[in-house]
Order: sequence, then structure tokens, then C-alpha cells
Amino acid sequence: MPEKPQEDQFAAAATRHFRDADYLHKGSRLPSADHLYGFAAECAVKSLLLRFTEVTMGSPKPEAPHPDDPDRTIEFGHVNELVREVKVLARGRSGPALSTALDGDLRAFRRWRVHHRYSDGTYAQTEVVDKRRDAAHRILALHEQAVLNGRLA
Repeated sequence: MPEKPQEDQFAAAATRHFRDADYLHKGSRLPSADHLYGFAAECAVKSLLLRFTEVTMGSPKPEAPHPDDPDRTIEFGHVNELVREVKVLARGRSGPALSTALDGDLRAFRRWRVHHRYSDGTYAQTEVVDKRRDAAHRILALHEQAVLNGRLA
């Protein structure tokens, strides 16, 4: 059986992480839910970038040509990094629409950090986790709609 394209793998991971996050959120496991909401949003954004922009997978991380130096590439990682990088990476015909659609929701993850998985969890406040859940939900809905329509908007 052939391996699924990377954008489909990111999409499946986004859904899985979001469902797991909701399960943990309902059980008041806020730090773990928060972490998975971040990964869900990250995976959905990466899938969108691969589907609708010039971003490619040349390494374990998606990458795009650097806007100022075509011989360099920009690799991008976790959702908190995507907050600033999506504006640079989202080029091509659909790039500006994607950047605009994601801008507000990605801001919810500005202070999300992958290393929080090693913390005691006291950073996870209900209001912040709820805000990130809502943002991740909107990003996944945007992804689903874009895949169904074959375009953004």
C-alpha cells in the first residue's frame, strides 16, 4: 500500500490530536489538552501550506525558499513558530488568503511552547486553553472546508 502524501498525514494527525485534546480537556487535564491543541493546529496549518502554497517537504520539516535568498530555505516547526513564519511561507496564488485566514487564530499560540511538555503544568490556565481550543477548532474547520472546496475561502 503506497504511503499517503505528507499533507494527508498532517491532516490525519491534526484530527487525531484535536480529538485527544478534547478528551483530555473534558477530563480537566488542561496541560496535556493544551499541548495537543497546539499540535492539532500545527498539523492542520502544515497541511494547508503543503496543499495551497509553494511549501515542500525536503526534510523532516516543511520548507520554502527564503524570500530574500532563493538559495536558502526556511524550515518551520511548531505552531508558535508558525505565527510569524506563515506570512513568509504563504506565497503563491493562495498564500495571501491563507495568511489572512490564519492570522488571528495562530496568535492564540504565540506563547505555546513544545517544552511545556516537561513542565509541572501550572502554566495551563483554563481561559488560555479554551482560547487555544477555539482557535485550533477554527483552523481545522478552515482546513476541512479548503480540502472539500479545493480552494481557500
